Amino acid sequence: MHLVSDIDDDIESVLFAAGALTAAETAALKARLAQEPALAAKARDWEAALSPLAAHAGAIEPPEGLLDRIETRIDARERLERLARTLRPEQGQWIALAPGVRFQELDRDETLRRWTILVDAAPGATFPSHEHEQDEEIYMISGDLAFGDVALGPGDFYFSRQGSLHATHFSRTGCRCIIAQAM
Repeated sequence: MHLVSDIDDDIESVLFAAGALTAAETAALKARLAQEPALAAKARDWEAALSPLAAHAGAIEPPEGLLDRIETRIDARERLERLARTLRPEQGQWIALAPGVRFQELDRDETLRRWTILVDAAPGATFPSHEHEQDEEIYMISGDLAFGDVALGPGDFYFSRQGSLHATHFSRTGCRCIIAQAM
Protein backbone atom coordinates (compact mmCIF):
# COMPACT_ATOMS: atom_id res chain seq x y z
CA MET A 1 0.00 0.00 0.00
CA HIS A 2 1.32 3.48 -0.94
CA LEU A 3 -0.44 5.66 1.60
CA VAL A 4 2.22 8.40 1.67
CA SER A 5 2.46 8.66 -2.11
CA ASP A 6 -1.36 8.62 -2.38
CA ILE A 7 -1.59 11.54 0.06
CA ASP A 8 1.20 13.36 -1.82
CA ASP A 9 -0.62 12.73 -5.12
CA ASP A 10 -3.84 14.13 -3.62
CA ILE A 11 -2.03 17.23 -2.40
CA GLU A 12 -0.32 17.74 -5.77
CA SER A 13 -3.64 17.21 -7.59
CA VAL A 14 -5.41 19.79 -5.40
CA LEU A 15 -2.60 22.33 -5.86
CA PHE A 16 -2.59 21.66 -9.60
CA ALA A 17 -6.36 22.13 -9.86
CA ALA A 18 -6.11 25.35 -7.84
CA GLY A 19 -3.29 26.66 -10.02
CA ALA A 20 -0.98 26.86 -7.02
CA LEU A 21 2.03 24.95 -8.36
CA THR A 22 5.13 26.58 -9.77
CA ALA A 23 5.75 26.34 -13.51
CA ALA A 24 8.32 23.58 -12.96
CA GLU A 25 6.00 21.64 -10.64
CA THR A 26 3.13 22.02 -13.12
CA ALA A 27 5.27 20.74 -15.98
CA ALA A 28 6.44 17.75 -13.93
CA LEU A 29 2.90 16.89 -12.85
CA LYS A 30 1.56 17.20 -16.41
CA ALA A 31 4.20 14.70 -17.53
CA ARG A 32 3.04 12.32 -14.81
CA LEU A 33 -0.64 12.85 -15.70
CA ALA A 34 0.09 11.69 -19.24
CA GLN A 35 1.67 8.49 -17.90
CA GLU A 36 -0.52 7.72 -14.86
CA PRO A 37 -4.28 7.39 -15.55
CA ALA A 38 -5.17 7.12 -11.83
CA LEU A 39 -3.37 10.37 -11.05
CA ALA A 40 -5.03 12.05 -14.07
CA ALA A 41 -8.42 10.96 -12.74
CA LYS A 42 -7.62 12.48 -9.31
CA ALA A 43 -6.61 15.77 -10.94
CA ARG A 44 -9.86 15.85 -12.98
CA ASP A 45 -11.89 15.11 -9.83
CA TRP A 46 -10.22 17.96 -7.95
CA GLU A 47 -10.69 20.35 -10.91
CA ALA A 48 -14.43 19.45 -10.95
CA ALA A 49 -14.68 19.95 -7.18
CA LEU A 50 -12.85 23.29 -7.15
CA SER A 51 -14.22 24.89 -10.33
CA PRO A 52 -17.50 26.09 -8.71
CA LEU A 53 -15.41 28.11 -6.24
CA ALA A 54 -13.99 30.19 -9.10
CA ALA A 55 -17.47 31.47 -9.93
CA HIS A 56 -17.82 32.84 -6.38
CA ALA A 57 -14.35 34.31 -6.01
CA GLY A 58 -15.28 37.65 -7.56
CA ALA A 59 -13.02 40.15 -9.28
CA ILE A 60 -9.69 40.92 -7.72
CA GLU A 61 -8.33 44.44 -8.17
CA PRO A 62 -4.67 44.54 -9.26
CA PRO A 63 -2.24 46.40 -6.99
CA GLU A 64 -1.98 50.16 -7.47
CA GLY A 65 0.28 51.07 -10.40
CA LEU A 66 0.61 47.51 -11.76
CA LEU A 67 -0.66 48.44 -15.23
CA ASP A 68 1.77 51.39 -15.38
CA ARG A 69 4.68 49.12 -14.42
CA ILE A 70 3.68 46.58 -17.09
CA GLU A 71 3.41 49.29 -19.77
CA THR A 72 6.79 50.75 -18.72
CA ARG A 73 8.46 47.34 -19.08
CA ILE A 74 6.85 46.78 -22.49
CA ASP A 75 7.96 50.25 -23.66
CA ALA A 76 11.50 49.61 -22.40
CA ARG A 77 11.61 46.27 -24.21
CA GLU A 78 10.41 47.88 -27.47
CA ARG A 79 13.05 50.65 -27.15
CA LEU A 80 15.75 48.05 -26.53
CA GLU A 81 14.64 46.09 -29.60
CA ARG A 82 14.92 49.28 -31.70
CA LEU A 83 18.37 50.03 -30.24
CA ALA A 84 19.86 46.58 -30.65
CA ARG A 85 19.91 44.20 -33.57
CA THR A 86 21.87 41.29 -34.94
CA LEU A 87 23.00 41.04 -38.54
CA ARG A 88 24.49 37.85 -39.93
CA PRO A 89 26.90 38.04 -42.93
CA GLU A 90 24.48 36.06 -45.09
CA GLN A 91 21.59 38.42 -44.26
CA GLY A 92 22.94 41.75 -45.45
CA GLN A 93 23.46 43.03 -48.96
CA TRP A 94 27.04 43.01 -50.23
CA ILE A 95 27.99 46.04 -52.35
CA ALA A 96 31.01 46.23 -54.66
CA LEU A 97 33.38 49.01 -53.58
CA ALA A 98 36.29 48.37 -55.95
CA PRO A 99 37.47 45.36 -57.96
CA GLY A 100 37.81 42.51 -55.43
CA VAL A 101 36.50 44.68 -52.57
CA ARG A 102 32.94 44.55 -51.24
CA PHE A 103 31.20 45.83 -48.13
CA GLN A 104 28.06 45.31 -46.11
CA GLU A 105 26.51 48.07 -43.99
CA LEU A 106 26.28 47.08 -40.33
CA ASP A 107 25.03 50.36 -38.89
CA ARG A 108 24.22 53.88 -40.10
CA ASP A 109 23.84 57.06 -38.04
CA GLU A 110 22.38 59.81 -40.24
CA THR A 111 22.67 62.39 -37.47
CA LEU A 112 26.43 61.86 -37.06
CA ARG A 113 26.87 61.04 -40.76
CA ARG A 114 28.80 57.89 -39.75
CA TRP A 115 28.42 54.25 -40.58
CA THR A 116 30.00 50.96 -39.70
CA ILE A 117 30.72 48.52 -42.49
CA LEU A 118 32.04 44.98 -42.85
CA VAL A 119 34.62 44.88 -45.65
CA ASP A 120 35.85 41.81 -47.56
CA ALA A 121 38.83 42.11 -49.87
CA ALA A 122 40.01 39.33 -52.19
CA PRO A 123 43.69 38.37 -52.38
CA GLY A 124 45.57 41.03 -54.36
CA ALA A 125 42.74 43.59 -54.12
CA THR A 126 43.55 47.28 -53.93
CA PHE A 127 41.56 50.34 -52.91
CA PRO A 128 42.58 53.84 -54.07
CA SER A 129 44.08 56.47 -51.78
CA HIS A 130 41.57 58.75 -50.07
CA GLU A 131 41.16 61.51 -47.48
CA HIS A 132 38.91 61.15 -44.43
CA GLU A 133 36.10 63.62 -43.72
CA GLN A 134 35.88 62.24 -40.18
CA ASP A 135 37.85 59.95 -37.89
CA GLU A 136 38.10 56.36 -39.14
CA GLU A 137 38.48 53.14 -37.16
CA ILE A 138 39.54 49.81 -38.67
CA TYR A 139 39.39 46.50 -36.80
CA MET A 140 41.00 43.57 -38.61
CA ILE A 141 39.16 40.27 -38.33
CA SER A 142 41.27 38.18 -40.70
CA GLY A 143 43.89 38.47 -43.42
CA ASP A 144 46.19 41.40 -44.08
CA LEU A 145 45.79 45.02 -45.12
CA ALA A 146 48.60 47.46 -45.90
CA PHE A 147 48.71 51.17 -46.83
CA GLY A 148 51.76 53.40 -46.71
CA ASP A 149 54.02 52.07 -43.95
CA VAL A 150 51.11 50.49 -42.03
CA ALA A 151 50.62 46.71 -42.10
CA LEU A 152 47.59 45.28 -40.28
CA GLY A 153 46.73 41.69 -39.41
CA PRO A 154 44.05 39.79 -37.45
CA GLY A 155 43.11 41.55 -34.21
CA ASP A 156 44.83 44.83 -35.09
CA PHE A 157 43.02 48.12 -34.58
CA TYR A 158 43.90 51.24 -36.56
CA PHE A 159 42.65 54.77 -35.91
CA SER A 160 43.11 57.75 -38.23
CA ARG A 161 42.02 61.32 -37.55
CA GLN A 162 39.75 63.47 -39.69
CA GLY A 163 41.64 64.97 -42.60
CA SER A 164 44.27 62.22 -42.75
CA LEU A 165 45.22 60.83 -46.13
CA HIS A 166 45.46 57.10 -46.72
CA ALA A 167 47.72 55.71 -49.40
CA THR A 168 46.36 52.99 -51.68
CA HIS A 169 45.20 49.97 -49.63
CA PHE A 170 46.47 46.54 -50.63
CA SER A 171 45.68 43.05 -49.35
CA ARG A 172 48.13 40.31 -50.26
CA THR A 173 46.08 37.36 -48.86
CA GLY A 174 42.64 39.00 -48.73
CA CYS A 175 41.02 40.30 -45.57
CA ARG A 176 37.88 40.92 -43.60
CA CYS A 177 37.65 44.01 -41.39
CA ILE A 178 35.15 46.30 -39.73
CA ILE A 179 35.43 50.00 -40.54
CA ALA A 180 33.61 52.86 -38.78
CA GLN A 181 33.84 56.06 -40.82
CA ALA A 182 32.03 59.02 -42.40
CA MET A 183 29.27 58.21 -44.89
